Amino acid sequence: MPAMMYSLINRRVATALLTGAALSLAACGSPEAEIKDLKSLVQVTYGQKKFKESAGHAAKGLKLATGVLGPKHPDTLYFAQALTKAYVELNDKKGALGALNREIELRLGAGQGEPKVQARRTLAIKLAEETGDKATAVKHAVAISKSIAMDKDKDPQPVYRTETKYPVDLFNQGVEGDVTVNYSLDENGAVTSARVISSKPSQVFDRAALESFKAWRFTPVLENGQPIAITNREFTLMFRLGGRNLAPKN
Repeated sequence: MPAMMYSLINRRVATALLTGAALSLAACGSPEAEIKDLKSLVQVTYGQKKFKESAGHAAKGLKLATGVLGPKHPDTLYFAQALTKAYVELNDKKGALGALNREIELRLGAGQGEPKVQARRTLAIKLAEETGDKATAVKHAVAISKSIAMDKDKDPQPVYRTETKYPVDLFNQGVEGDVTVNYSLDENGAVTSARVISSKPSQVFDRAALESFKAWRFTPVLENGQPIAITNREFTLMFRLGGRNLAPKN
């Protein structure tokens, strides 16, 4: 029998064994066994890229684990994160945002500090911006500001960046550059004004930089613990051929 056929059979057997083992746990009849069963099913269906099924198992597991084990238990947090991941894979941004908000609440309730949830808040801001939920984006941006004590002596940090398009002709020519922008923010960290004050090569990347930058969101600056508007800050966008945030513009 060809090696490829053996490999396919082995994968199917392994999946069947894992699923069968998980289902056998449910036969025990206890909620704890059902939770283990659901964890296994989440893993199997996610691995098979059956993300809708994985989300269903994760949602059921989250509800059961919360009631049986409590909101602080690692299994509860496992299902919360698994639900977020499944919605992200399904490209269901509203579903992912709702699941992620719940996940963040559970993480904080379980004693995880702000530094540990900051990356999750950044993802929540991205999802909120892309679904038009500005209030949620602001809530998480302010929370990050408070966790890093974002006062007037610090430079605001971008927590949401739209894709900066690399002009296709310059990309093809291998041209790189820098654009420094003078900008102002409102109390929510949204850009209210932006203008180019220097660029190299001169005026080559200016338009692409501003088109992107004006839609960014930053950590709001705090004064006495409250967000405030600021003016006259600077930020440099670097156009590099290997840049993660840059892509050719068609």
